[in-house]
Amino acid sequence: MNQTLLETKALTITVGEKVLLREINLSFFQTGLVAVLGENGAGKSTLLKEIYHHSLSSSKWDWTQGKKKITYLGHELGFYSSLSLEENLDYFSKLDGLPPDLRKRNLLLEAFRLQKRIWDPIHTFSRGMKQKVAILRALLSSAEVVLFDEPFTGLDAESSKVLSALLNEESKSRLILIVLHSVPKELQCSKHLQIEKGKVFVTDLT
Repeated sequence: MNQTLLETKALTITVGEKVLLREINLSFFQTGLVAVLGENGAGKSTLLKEIYHHSLSSSKWDWTQGKKKITYLGHELGFYSSLSLEENLDYFSKLDGLPPDLRKRNLLLEAFRLQKRIWDPIHTFSRGMKQKVAILRALLSSAEVVLFDEPFTGLDAESSKVLSALLNEESKSRLILIVLHSVPKELQCSKHLQIEKGKVFVTDLT
């Protein structure tokens, strides 16, 4: 049974003097794929950053099953461009604190057709390839909660389909929140959060 993992009540988020989200109530199950939608400036990225930076320390958030590990991929891709792909993955695996899942790593590298570039420095990669590396870093984390801010940026049509399939599968075992401008047809979301004028409108899809 999919149980509640994280919730907040009457949460208000301000940036400077501007109120982006006012007294919102949210709850998230321990698994599923949640799309965060809305116009530019509505507060989509701000909501993800709030969860990433404050949910583990603020009394405004309640982890109903105990606090969990969170990983976040924003617009900054967060890797070392002078290091090779393999060196980056090894480094972040050590930060994760658990032995690397080499089988999963190899499957993801193959899915994104990066297996022949593992010893190449990241700075030699195209924008789309760098995006794939950042996605790999997040998906290889052992975190129970994964936050993605527009991860489809820079991906071609084929890679976008690959990412949708990976997210669909990953969401069966952990919670994924993903900021999007529009939902790809292949993406199997369990919930939509539509942010409009400081409010969040929730649509459950399961």
